[in-house]
Amino acid sequence: MIENEIRRKIEDFRELGLLDFIPRMNYVHEVKNSVSTIVGARRSGKSYRAKQIIFEAIKNKTIDSLNNVVYLDFDNPILEKAQSSDLQLIQHVLFKITPSITLKTPLIFVLDELHKIDGWEQYVIELSRNPFWKVYVTGSSSKLLVEYIATELRGKSISSIMYPLTFTEYLKFCNHKEISFSTKGNAELLRHFDNYLEFGSFPAIPETNERTKELLLRDYFNTMLLKDIIQRHNVSKPNQCTSLYKYLISCISKSYTIQSAYNHIRQSGMSTNKDSIKDYIKWAEDAWFLFSIPIYSDSIKQAEQNYKKSYCIDWALANFNSPTWDGHLTRAFENIIFIHLKQFYSNVNYYLTRTDRKEVDFIVSDTRKVPQMLIQVSMDISNKKTLNRELAPLLQTAKYFNTKENYIITYNHEDTYSSEGIKVYVLPAYKWLLNLST
Repeated sequence: MIENEIRRKIEDFRELGLLDFIPRMNYVHEVKNSVSTIVGARRSGKSYRAKQIIFEAIKNKTIDSLNNVVYLDFDNPILEKAQSSDLQLIQHVLFKITPSITLKTPLIFVLDELHKIDGWEQYVIELSRNPFWKVYVTGSSSKLLVEYIATELRGKSISSIMYPLTFTEYLKFCNHKEISFSTKGNAELLRHFDNYLEFGSFPAIPETNERTKELLLRDYFNTMLLKDIIQRHNVSKPNQCTSLYKYLISCISKSYTIQSAYNHIRQSGMSTNKDSIKDYIKWAEDAWFLFSIPIYSDSIKQAEQNYKKSYCIDWALANFNSPTWDGHLTRAFENIIFIHLKQFYSNVNYYLTRTDRKEVDFIVSDTRKVPQMLIQVSMDISNKKTLNRELAPLLQTAKYFNTKENYIITYNHEDTYSSEGIKVYVLPAYKWLLNLST
C-alpha cells in the first residue's frame, strides 16, 4: 500500500506540473550535502515555496525536468502510517518508474511533514550524502529548526522559517504593481492595509471571496488545533486545550500569566494543573500558532516573575476565532507589528521602565542582547494624552539604552519628535512595513 501511494503521488505531481504561483521573498538557506528544512505555520506557503525552488532549478538547468523531482506529502492518511524502513521505497519507486535516472542524476527531494515518521532523520541524511541530490524537508513543527532538531541531524541540516505574507508580499498577491507615496498612492496602500488588518496574511486570503474569508480562517484554526496540536501530542483533554487557546487568542497583544490561564480554565468548569497549561502553550508555540514574549531583562528570575505578552501567527485568525472579539482592530494592529519584527529580528521583547514600570511595546536587541530599536504601537495619537502616554516611556528607555531607532507606529500619522537629543519617528504602519521588508 505504501509503495503504491508513493508511486501515485510522484506520478500525479509530474502530471499536474507546477501550478501557477506568486514568488515569495524569503530566502531558503542551502548548504552542500546538507538537508534544508523549511518550517512554519500550516497554510503559510511552505509547499509553494518548495515549488518555487523546483521552478528555479529547472529554469537554471540544475535539473532537467519534473521527472527529476520527488515531491511527497506525509500529511496523508496512507503515508503518515509509514515506518522509517518504508522510506527506502521512495528511491525504489523512482528508479522503477524512471529507468533513465542513475545515482549521478541531479535530483530534488521535497518531503513535507516527514517528521511525522519516527526515525526519518537517518533517511534524509543518507539521501543528502549523494552530492547530486538536494533534500528539502518542510513542516509545521519547530522541531525542524536547527536548535531543536534531533541530534542525528546536527551539523547536517540548515533551517529556514516561512511566515505568512509580509505586507510587501500581500500587495503582490493583490496584484498591486507599483508602490507610490503620492496622495493617490498612499490612499491605495492604505486601502490594501485595511484589508490586511481585517483579514490577515495567509496566502490564500487575497484571492478568496470576502464572504468566505471568515469561514476559511475558522477552518484553519480548527485544522491547526486538531492536526498540529491535539493529534500530534495525543492530547487527552481536547476541550480543555481548545478553551485555553481561545482564551489566549482573545488576549493577543495583551499580558497573561500561567496563573491567569489556569484561572480561566478553572472558571470554565474544567479541572487542570499548571504543568498542563505550560504544555499546551509549549505545543502551540511548537506549531507556530502562538508566540509568547517575555520582558527584556538580564535576570532569568525577573523574566519568570513578570507577565508575558501573547501574539498569534495571524491576527485575523485570532480575531475570527476569539469568543470575545468585539470587532475592534487595535490589538490586531499591534500583532501585525510583532509578527513582522519576529521575521526580521532574533530578539524581540517588551520592556518596563525602571522608575514607573510603564510599558514599551517592543524592544529589539542584537545577538549580544544589546537594545537597538524601540517601538510603541498606537493606531491613533491625535489625542495629546495618548501621545504623551506613548512617548514618555519611549524617551525614557531610549535615553537609558542610547538607542537610535525609536518609533511610534500609527495607522496614518507621520511626524518626528525630539527631546534631549533623542529622536522618535512616527510612521504609518503601511510605510514602516514596506521599509522593513523591501
